[in-house]
Amino acid sequence: MAKSAIGVGNNANDGTGDDLRSGAIKINANFDEIYNELGDGTTLASASSTQTLTNKTLTAPTINGAVGGTTTSMTITALTTEGIQNATGELEITAANQVVEIQGGGSNSGAITLNCEQNSHGQKIIAAPHSALNSGGPSTLTLPSTGVASQELVSTGATQTLSDKTLTSPTITGTGAIAGTFTGNITGNVTGNVTGNVTGNVTGNIDGIVGGNTPAAITGTAISGTSIAVTGTAGAMTLNTVTTTQRDALSAANGMVVYNSTTSKIEAYAGGAWVALH
Repeated sequence: MAKSAIGVGNNANDGTGDDLRSGAIKINANFDEIYNELGDGTTLASASSTQTLTNKTLTAPTINGAVGGTTTSMTITALTTEGIQNATGELEITAANQVVEIQGGGSNSGAITLNCEQNSHGQKIIAAPHSALNSGGPSTLTLPSTGVASQELVSTGATQTLSDKTLTSPTITGTGAIAGTFTGNITGNVTGNVTGNVTGNVTGNIDGIVGGNTPAAITGTAISGTSIAVTGTAGAMTLNTVTTTQRDALSAANGMVVYNSTTSKIEAYAGGAWVALH
C-alpha cells in the first residue's frame, strides 16, 4: 500500500489535523507494511540473527561462510572472473554422499572441460553415451594411485610407454617390437629378429630357420627341446662353417656337428675326437 501520512493541520491545535486515533491507525499501518516487507510480520530481518528470507532477489551479493540447506533447483546464470573460491582459491564442493553429479541433456552426456594455463585449449572428460552403459547404475572409473609421483591415463590413440604392466590374454596386432623377457605362447606370424633364448615348441614357418627361403644364423649357446625337426622342400639347414684351426679352438663336446671348410667335410665330435661323416 502507499504510505499513510498523518494529517497535522495547518497550525498547532487548530483542529484541522487527524485525531489521535486516526493518526495511530496510520502509524500502525505504516509499520505493518515495513514489518511484512522486511521481516515476518512480527520481527524485522537482522544482519546478526538467523532468519529465513523467501522470494528475495540478491543483486551482486557477497556471500561469506558456508551455504547449506536443501533445494530442488538452483541456477547460477553468471559468475565473476574469480568464480567461486574457498580460502585457498579452489572450488570446494562438500556433498553429503561425496558425489558430485554433472547431468546430461538431450543428446549430450555430462562432461567437464579442463583448460590449459592460458585457457586457449582444453581437454574434456565426458561420460559414455546412454547406449553404451548398462542398466545397473553408474559404472566406476578409478584413477591411478599416488604411488608414482607423475602418471598419465592410457590413450587409445596416443603413442605411450607402459611400465610394469601385466597383460592377461592380450591380442597384439600391427607392427612393432617386443623387447625384454616374454613368457607365454605366441600364435601367429612373427616378422623380425628374435634375440635371446627361445624355450618351447615352434610350430609354423620361421623364415631363415624352418621352412623359410632365406638362410639365417642362430647365435647363442643352445636350442633346447626334445627334438628338432627340419621340414620343407624349399630350403636346407646350413651347419656352422669353420676352418680346422677354428674347429680346434672350440670347447668341443660330444655331439657337436660342423662343416670344416679346410677339409670340405661335415665333421662330428664323438668319443673325444673330431671325425668326418663322409
